[in-house]
Amino acid sequence: MNVNFTVNVSEEVKILKDAIKEHGSQDSTGKYTVPYGVLFEKTANTLEALNGTLRAAKRQKKVDFAAELLMFPKDKDVLVTLLED
Repeated sequence: MNVNFTVNVSEEVKILKDAIKEHGSQDSTGKYTVPYGVLFEKTANTLEALNGTLRAAKRQKKVDFAAELLMFPKDKDVLVTLLED
């Protein structure tokens, strides 16, 4: 695997996690959640491939959402949950 790709994915996952904390709210269990539409709009200028970053973060069990692939605007109300700070 290309080392630069790994570094970029790690950095993008960190940006994603920070965005969920900044723009989301804590649920009853203390986990941060944010609607996909908010995340989409707030990260448009920082994450070019939001879906790829979300899928990578989901594979790493850092986030969770109830879909295989999120599409805007159809899935704008689907909650993305931060599993790991």
